[in-house]
Amino acid sequence: MATQTDFWGEIGPAEVRTPAAILREQAALLGTKTRNVVVAKVSTQVDDDTFYHSFKLVVPALSGYAYELFIIANGVNPYPVTVAFSPPVKVKTEEEFTAWLKTILSSVETKRIISNLLAQATA
Repeated sequence: MATQTDFWGEIGPAEVRTPAAILREQAALLGTKTRNVVVAKVSTQVDDDTFYHSFKLVVPALSGYAYELFIIANGVNPYPVTVAFSPPVKVKTEEEFTAWLKTILSSVETKRIISNLLAQATA
């Protein structure tokens, strides 16, 4: 019997932080900052060749109320990422994505939303 030849070579995960991994890291940090009164959840859905990642602010004490802060999309290649704003924003690299994310998460508007959710949850 002939031996099988392996044409695949070595296979392993890519050496890149995916957008979803970065979002999950930031989601974990929010819970710590708010003593888990407001937490962040990242959910992923796939449609054809596109991964959609939703970033939501969730308040467990308010029957699990969730506020969707944004949605991003990427293909099988993690970058570029399209941010579902109007008009859509396209970021080409991990560095551009983390800069965009920092701007959104530390914005006055995002902090206002979180402060309002904290107030309602602790009222």
